[in-house]
Amino acid sequence: MVATTDTEQIDAPLSHGFGPVTLTLLGVGTVVGAGIFVMTGQAAALYAGPAVTLSFLLAGLVCALPALCYAELAAMMPIAGSAYRFAREAFGTRVGWFVGWALVAEYLFAMAAVAIGWSAYMQDVIGTAGWHLPAALAASPIAMTGSRFALTGAVVNLPAVLLVTVMASVLLVGTRESARFNGLIVAIKLSAVLLFILFGLAHAHAVNWVPFLPDRAVGPDGVAAYGLTGVLQGAGVVFFAFLGFDVLATAAQDTRNPQRNIPIGLMATLGVSIFLYVAVAAAMIGLVDFHTLNTAAPLTAALGAGGSGLAWLKSYVGICAIIGLGTGVFSALFALSRLLFSLARDGLLPGAMLAPRNAVIVAAGFGIPIAGFLPINLLGQLISTGTLIAFTMVCAALMVMRRRQPHRHRPFRIPFWRVTSVLGIAASLFVLIGMGIPALERIVAWQAVGLALYAFLARRRAGAARR
Repeated sequence: MVATTDTEQIDAPLSHGFGPVTLTLLGVGTVVGAGIFVMTGQAAALYAGPAVTLSFLLAGLVCALPALCYAELAAMMPIAGSAYRFAREAFGTRVGWFVGWALVAEYLFAMAAVAIGWSAYMQDVIGTAGWHLPAALAASPIAMTGSRFALTGAVVNLPAVLLVTVMASVLLVGTRESARFNGLIVAIKLSAVLLFILFGLAHAHAVNWVPFLPDRAVGPDGVAAYGLTGVLQGAGVVFFAFLGFDVLATAAQDTRNPQRNIPIGLMATLGVSIFLYVAVAAAMIGLVDFHTLNTAAPLTAALGAGGSGLAWLKSYVGICAIIGLGTGVFSALFALSRLLFSLARDGLLPGAMLAPRNAVIVAAGFGIPIAGFLPINLLGQLISTGTLIAFTMVCAALMVMRRRQPHRHRPFRIPFWRVTSVLGIAASLFVLIGMGIPALERIVAWQAVGLALYAFLARRRAGAARR
């Protein structure tokens, strides 16, 4: 990677470093991250069993509806901020803040979840060489079983903290250079995923897929799952894996010809992600009993059960996961910084966020302690609820904008927009409700914090105006 000679580039107006290929790589770099390398195993072990393939297929198909709405709105309004910007344009500032705050949860917790997954893979790889981190620095000090929390005895997940710090430094170099770096890492990651699919299916045992849809039972975390309910819960948990769509929409002002390239990147990311998730889940379940996959490194766990013939692939996948999961942190950190920039531009956050460098630093500053101290299964629920809220509001925003501004120039128009948007709202709410009461309670609490922050900042703005 060639460093920029302009040390202040990140403080300059947003650049135009992304084309259709680099946009798709940005989306795939987000999708082929914690969703495949980390959450796949937890969704199978805790919720859906072998039918986790249906969970991913359901999540992907549900995503297709809001993705189309994203494509039309992003082409019509190529402004950094994505779902927040669309909701604000359609419904006003307060609703825009509601959606923006949900997106803060989505990106912030996704950044931390990927970092935690990276930490698990890194420790698995170095463990095979006989190297082990001190227990106090190797895991979160908090664990969650069902809806209860407990202390683990650890102090901090140090590798996760270091990864967020390094990715923030990479992003501070500049958008164009970071995009090239991201493309290289995505290629490495995809090679590991494709090899896992190929060799995993070749060594799979059909008995591990039976019964494909286990009866409803109490899962390893003490929560009732499996059956059709488990499939739905699994779809909700892995839903955040598709937030690559929203990452692309936040990159509109960094994109050449966004009216054309944003829709291309969105649709290409969707097609690639659905195929990879379903195929990886099928190969993983075929290699090992799904009950054993409640781990932050399920792919290497499955390959370890595949015998000595797959030992080389276990090492390769582990190394590629270490290299590649960093792009998930990069993508979420990039999206969060651009969202903070957009909120500040509209006067909803302090003006210091108008400097993209400051937005990156603040985003990383909040992500570091979350990655270091919170458990990954809690983060997965918070990410998905934020994503589903954003998807719902994007579909609703498209309906409002079609009716309010029917003659506005739309470089990309979705077919049957009334049906598509209504089905997108219904599907997103269906999955959101299916996640269960605890998940809904947590996102309500998060939004309550956002409401308090909105009121506080509004009073500060009113006081400054009076002075």
